Amino acid sequence: MDIKPSKQYLNQERVLGGKGMIFTTPASNGNYYFRCWVASANKYYRKGLRTKDRTEAMQKGETIMVDILSKTKAGHKLFGLYFKEVCDLFLEHSKEREKGGKITKQRVDTLQSQINKWILPYIGLKTLCSNLTKHSFIDYGTWKRKETNYKVKEVTLRNEMTTINAICRFAYQRDFMPIERFNLEEIKITEPARRDTFEVEEYEAFYRGIRKWVKEASTEKEKNIRTLVQHFILIKSNSLMRFGEIINLKWSMCKTYEYKGERMLEINLPKHICKNRKSRKLLTVGGRYLDRYKKLCEFTEPDDYVFNDYYKRDRISRFHMYKQWKKLLKYTKMDDLKNSDGSKKIVTYYSLRHLGITFRLMSGVSIYEVSELAGTEVRFIQLHYSHLDITKMRDSALKTFKRTVDGAIVPLLSDERDIDFAERKLR
Repeated sequence: MDIKPSKQYLNQERVLGGKGMIFTTPASNGNYYFRCWVASANKYYRKGLRTKDRTEAMQKGETIMVDILSKTKAGHKLFGLYFKEVCDLFLEHSKEREKGGKITKQRVDTLQSQINKWILPYIGLKTLCSNLTKHSFIDYGTWKRKETNYKVKEVTLRNEMTTINAICRFAYQRDFMPIERFNLEEIKITEPARRDTFEVEEYEAFYRGIRKWVKEASTEKEKNIRTLVQHFILIKSNSLMRFGEIINLKWSMCKTYEYKGERMLEINLPKHICKNRKSRKLLTVGGRYLDRYKKLCEFTEPDDYVFNDYYKRDRISRFHMYKQWKKLLKYTKMDDLKNSDGSKKIVTYYSLRHLGITFRLMSGVSIYEVSELAGTEVRFIQLHYSHLDITKMRDSALKTFKRTVDGAIVPLLSDERDIDFAERKLR
């Protein structure tokens, strides 16, 4: 809509054929302003131009008008976005970064969960960015501790606060917000986070139970998914892959071959599925499990996922994998384990990676070799595994496991029928 002159303004000049107007006021001391009508908001937009020169004011007015027309055509709001809208734009941007290989899909999923489950409920869905200050998130940590009955980990809070300021920086760079970062509670991690894992005896009971769990499947469909989970566990324990890496593993990325009487597994992980965005090559035992599993799979083309859905050409979903994990823990009675302090032990798929790292350290493999295989830094291994009493754990392990000439830890079983299942080596 073309804007009309007003009697209360002075020196009025039309901008872009009347779409906008520059003007002075009796109280502006000769300084020009710009205004235009924004139909989508049903109100006027006004901005000071900080100049007394008419030509310069006209140029600035035209620039502003063109920018406004562009933004309104794209659906942007000129009078302030809701913080939720900024979060949506941030997530869209993150998904584009994932397509470009800058971050992983798992990272995008984490951001989405942090924002929708915690960050937005704290700040409110109808909060305008223009109403936020640098202190708006100062009580976020206190709020979440109360919301989780003080069960949230400090490292989780720190990660979420990093996301909060990443959103703020994203908004600032695009002129959605006037502040570049929020003032947040300082969180110091005095003790490294330690995830629960299996003890040697617990893992022995666990792997014995898996085979029985597969055999007792009541339907063909159930047997298929349980067999998938069984081999997922075997290969994950041997390779130390993260969940996000192994779930995206394709047949083209792995091969098996004989070496000194052992069936080896070689995996070449591309950087776009690795958490640290660095490709890496894995060499480990356990090739026999991949060979055996491949014979059971329908989809084995190079571009097919290793752990593929049995009924469609796509990877198995996280939901189904974790659903089966819970069933397996309950079946093997691993869902009621206790830590030494009496607290409930929570073992997850990550615990298999932790177990594999622990067993290799127990076997005498160097920290450097373990860090290379696991795709993490040496200092991470030192920080998170320095508490292990390796000598004590090794003695405990050898009660139910034997150590091979190449340093691997192998389950020691009296029942020869279990040898095919238990000969895996966690180096």
